[in-house]
Amino acid sequence: MKILYLITKADNGGAQTHLIQLANYFCQNNDVYVVVGCKGPMLEQLDARIKVTIVENLIGPINVKQDILATKKITKLINKIRPDVIHLHSSKAGTIGRLAYKLSKVKKALVIFTAHSWSFTDGIAPLKKYLYLFIEKMMFKVTDRVICVSEFDKQLAIKYNFKPKKLITIHNGIKDSLKHTTLSRKKGDIHQFVMIARFAYPKLQMNIINALNLLKKMTDKPFHFTFIGDGINLNECKQLAHSVEVTQEVSFLGNVINAQKELPHYDTFVLVSKHEGLPISIIEAMSYGLPVIASDVGGISELVDNNGIILKDNEPHTIALALKQQLVNNDYINQSDRSREKYLEHFTETKMLKEVEMVYDAYSRK
Repeated sequence: MKILYLITKADNGGAQTHLIQLANYFCQNNDVYVVVGCKGPMLEQLDARIKVTIVENLIGPINVKQDILATKKITKLINKIRPDVIHLHSSKAGTIGRLAYKLSKVKKALVIFTAHSWSFTDGIAPLKKYLYLFIEKMMFKVTDRVICVSEFDKQLAIKYNFKPKKLITIHNGIKDSLKHTTLSRKKGDIHQFVMIARFAYPKLQMNIINALNLLKKMTDKPFHFTFIGDGINLNECKQLAHSVEVTQEVSFLGNVINAQKELPHYDTFVLVSKHEGLPISIIEAMSYGLPVIASDVGGISELVDNNGIILKDNEPHTIALALKQQLVNNDYINQSDRSREKYLEHFTETKMLKEVEMVYDAYSRK
C-alpha cells in the first residue's frame, strides 16, 4: 500500500509528532511518502525508508499565488505516486491536499483528514473562523474519513452539521518512556512547575508570568517555574519576567531536543492556551506521572480531571490560585498515580496506531 502524508510545517509541534509516529510505523510494511512545506526538525526524525518531498509553496497563511502553485505541484505528485491513502494534517495542508486530489487523475484513494484542532474552534478570530468553516464544509465532500483527536472536536463538527458517519475520535497517543522502569514521584523542597510549548499564539506564557507575580504575594511556599520552548514571544516574556520581578522564580531554557525527557525533574505540568486540540505535551507529562494544570479548551478536559486542575479561565489571578492550590496539595502522590494510570489506559502510542490502522484497513477498498 502507498501512503501519502501532507503537513504544512516541519517544526516541533503536536501534529508533527503525530505524523512522525504514523509515518515511522506504517513505513515498516508500506511505501510511505511525506510532503511538507519546509525543512525542519521533524524531517530528522523520519525513518530513512520514507520518501520526503518539500513543496515550498505549501505555507500556512492564505496566499492565492502560493496556494495555486502548491496545488499544482501536489497534484503532479499524486499523479506520479498514485497513493492508496492520502492522509492530511493541518488545515492548510488539508485544503490543498484535497483540492490536489480532486484535480488529479487518481480517483480511488482513501482520503483522510486529521483535525488536530478545528480552525473554527472557540478562540479563533471570527473572520478566520467562518472562512475556515466554509472551506472545511467544501473539503468535507471529498473526504472519506475525518479523524478527530478529541471527542470535543468531533462534537464541535457535529454542531456545525458535519455528517457524523464520517467522523471518528482517535485520541493522540505516545510511546511509554517508563515501560521498563518504576515510577517513583515525590516533591522536593521547591515545587517545580514546567510548561513545554512554543512562545507564540495560542499559548499564553505572559499570563503565567503575571500569575507568578501574584503567587509570590499569596504564599511563602517556595516554587520555581521553567519554560521550555522558543518562538516569537520569547524575548517579550523575558522582559515581562524582569519587569514584574520574578526572574528568580523563572527559567527560560529555550528549545530543548526531546524536551519530554526532562519531565521527571519537575513536579507539575502547566499549559495555558487560548485553544487546543488534544495536547501531546500534556499526554507526555501524564506518562511521567505529573499532575496537570491546564486551560479548559479543546479536548483538555478529556485528559485532566482528578489528576490535576482545569482552569475556569486564563486570567492571571485564576492561574495563581491554581498554582497556590498545587503548592499545598496533600493528594499529590495520588494525583500523580492517576495521571500515569489514565495515560496507560487511554493514551498510549500502540492504542493510537492500531486505531488508525483499523481506519486504513476498513476504508482502503472503496
